[in-house]
Amino acid sequence: MLADAFLRAALLAGLALAAPVGQAAEEVRGWNYGGNGWQWSDPDSGSFIWFGLRFQLRYSSREDEPLVPDDLRDEGDEGASVNRARYKIGGALGRHFTFYHEYDLRNGQLLDLRGTWKRATWLNVRAGQWKAEYNRERVDSSGKQQFVDRSIANYWFTVDRQNGVMASGRLAPGTRADSSWWLGVFNGNGLNSGGDGGRPMWIGRYQWNFDGHVLPFSQSALEGFTEPRSALTFVFMSNDSPYTRFSSSGGGQLPGYANGSDNQYRIKQFGQEFARHHGGWSVQQEFHYKQVEDRVNGGKQNPHGGYLQVGWFPSSRYDSLPPELELAARYALVNPDQGVNSRRNQEFSLAGNWFFNGHRNKITADLSWLDIEGAGEQQRDVRFRIQWDVSL
Repeated sequence: MLADAFLRAALLAGLALAAPVGQAAEEVRGWNYGGNGWQWSDPDSGSFIWFGLRFQLRYSSREDEPLVPDDLRDEGDEGASVNRARYKIGGALGRHFTFYHEYDLRNGQLLDLRGTWKRATWLNVRAGQWKAEYNRERVDSSGKQQFVDRSIANYWFTVDRQNGVMASGRLAPGTRADSSWWLGVFNGNGLNSGGDGGRPMWIGRYQWNFDGHVLPFSQSALEGFTEPRSALTFVFMSNDSPYTRFSSSGGGQLPGYANGSDNQYRIKQFGQEFARHHGGWSVQQEFHYKQVEDRVNGGKQNPHGGYLQVGWFPSSRYDSLPPELELAARYALVNPDQGVNSRRNQEFSLAGNWFFNGHRNKITADLSWLDIEGAGEQQRDVRFRIQWDVSL
């Protein structure tokens, strides 16, 4: 199975490497192959459309997302799989409206369907379904990660994909006060779901671009910026729903919670993050606090935690080393609750990336030391993963 999976990955990678890279959509009339895949453009009107495919083949020696000690104790978690298989369509109608659609071929579900009206630098309006701009680690595409997957903190704090409307913009560009902002209202029940008639989900994000440049939602210092790009960010979210967490599968429950009725769980979250790329170095960090209130049975839970990760291209310091190689390290900590029953889940991971064509064609391997506590017991284990991520 493992050999077959990586044989398929090698074939896909070969196709990606062999395909010619075209000019930007705005520069070439008609069909060409560009940075997002096959694309058609009309430079006179500013309209274009592109179509792409993405595959992610992964081998993991243990559970990808351990939550309780049993997840590290159980046997039979080892295996290779097609972890992601998706098609993507995006583009623009004129110079002020863009659209994007993404579909999960592996699980047969709609992921993204959104349109964005770009009125001005200080005001954009987006509507549809997409990963709400809450925390950077989740908004960063899984294809633009430094590690095989996100940290253990992601499970507890992501708001993931939602249906709704969000306004955003950039203020004072190029100055020390350079800032980006987002404010949105969503149904708060996860992807591919309607509203429940109760309080909606509110999300706010303020990002201070204090170097006067916007840092994209992408990990790894592939651009090697000669001038630093940094972001200090604060976020908040509030929501009433039947769910205590969200994922790419929709609404779900944290450990210890049963399926709820409409608006049974009131969730409030706050977070702080920092990210910076300069030369061959990248760093990003997040801290989250969450309160889950059961409005039917009573009781509150207060998970908190976050992560810190650093990446480095050795070739930025040593010319003799290959520029395709990146090394990274990450530490993540989650405390699922406070008080006498508090416990800690910890992760320390090392990773290496080999970029054939940036994030569009790369191999990632990571090694994690995991420490999971719960119900008066503790379990430790080591996890190894390797992944080939290819976009066509």
